[in-house]
Amino acid sequence: MPYVRVSLMRPRHGEEARVRELIDRLVGFFSQQPGFITGYRLEPVEPDGYMGRIGVWDSAEQADHAAQADFDLALRSQMNMSLEEHVEYSFHGTPPTPNS
Repeated sequence: MPYVRVSLMRPRHGEEARVRELIDRLVGFFSQQPGFITGYRLEPVEPDGYMGRIGVWDSAEQADHAAQADFDLALRSQMNMSLEEHVEYSFHGTPPTPNS
């Protein structure tokens, strides 16, 4: 069962482009890590809405290992300086049950 991590963030005013760049760099880094299945940058639908990223992994352990890499820690530290708010959620992904 895949492991899904969702990060939602609200950039400080004027920091939106910087946050997008850092998210793209993180997703690019993750795409090279063992166990990474797919990931996306999430764009707000509403002005001043949340942006974020989603990552799908083979396991929580692989996601956690990548999240502890020096590259990831450095980028997230940079990103935190550009954010007003940041929350993360984790899920086990379950495919829908086909109709019988």
